[in-house]
Amino acid sequence: MFGAPTSEAFSGQWWWIPVVSAGALLVAILRRRASLTGHVPGAVAYAQRGWVEPSSAFALVTISAISLMVGASLGPSFGIIVSAGGFSSWVVSRRASSGETEQHDYALTGMTGGLGAIFAAPLFAAVMASELSPTSKRDYVAAFIPQLLAATIGFAIFFSVTGTAILDSFDVPGYDFEYVHLLFGVGLGLASALVLLAFVAISGLIRRASAMVPNPFVRATLFGALIGGIAFALPLAAAGGSSQLAFETDNIGAIGVGLLLAVLLAKMAAVALSLEAGFLGGTVFPMLFIGGTTGVLIHELLPDVPAALAVAAMIAAVPGAMIGAPVSFVLLGAGTVGVGVEGIAPVGLAVVTSHITASALQLRKTRSAG
Repeated sequence: MFGAPTSEAFSGQWWWIPVVSAGALLVAILRRRASLTGHVPGAVAYAQRGWVEPSSAFALVTISAISLMVGASLGPSFGIIVSAGGFSSWVVSRRASSGETEQHDYALTGMTGGLGAIFAAPLFAAVMASELSPTSKRDYVAAFIPQLLAATIGFAIFFSVTGTAILDSFDVPGYDFEYVHLLFGVGLGLASALVLLAFVAISGLIRRASAMVPNPFVRATLFGALIGGIAFALPLAAAGGSSQLAFETDNIGAIGVGLLLAVLLAKMAAVALSLEAGFLGGTVFPMLFIGGTTGVLIHELLPDVPAALAVAAMIAAVPGAMIGAPVSFVLLGAGTVGVGVEGIAPVGLAVVTSHITASALQLRKTRSAG
């Protein structure tokens, strides 16, 4: 619906505003009919729980799909986790002799298969599932093997249909490791915590504004129009953000600092508005965009920080500050940008620093697990 990404301000289509607004109203109506008017856990919360109630999965997936189709500034991870996990939960619930551990293993294996497809990175999906899962560490290997197999099958099917993979998906100038980059990694980790702090502040403001509009249908219509307006004014802040981030990395040096900062703040607002409007979707992909955009911005402000390192570290560290899966995001950041084995160390330092800083500031308690 949003077409090819562009960095021109106010170059969107005016009809995006009523379409997203009407879509938000439709989602509000569907949530009321499905008795989903209260808080809905995020994708990460479902993975940590290791279970998706099969009876609610269909409604959740349907509303999530509609949310993404009509322009919510969210990602597909929620729908993937709920659909794959819900199906697996249904399968194991048919086994009368299944215990709690077996139920968790089945559900998580299904979720991992879905993640392996949507991220097109089987090892990343399996490691993330193992980091988030409630499976005890003594059963780690027994659970990891089927999860890796499921993720590989999911990836094979997805790649055979689409021909796309997330690894090396962002075209950033080549990277050569230097020891000073270890210090850069720590600094980038601190910067990612500041980005999360800004996101929490913006989300808090929008949450307070949401409380002033108690009618869910009016709120959805109004916030949907604001989301569409953001997309119209700054098309790089539209949708989930994957193609928009690829555009930014393809055009490093050609997008002004002011525009990058405006897009960054607008994206934070669009994500928060999407959640408050009632849209269902994941926050992982939008946070990857926020991290990657911040990396491009940091490189523009501090050219001595290599673009590849800045983008890879921020892609990993921003969601890594929110979600307790540090190894997964180190693999994702290093793999999507292609910083090589040498780049893993500074990217890892960025993730660890962001995670510790966010925990110290208690920011992780305020996140919307996505």
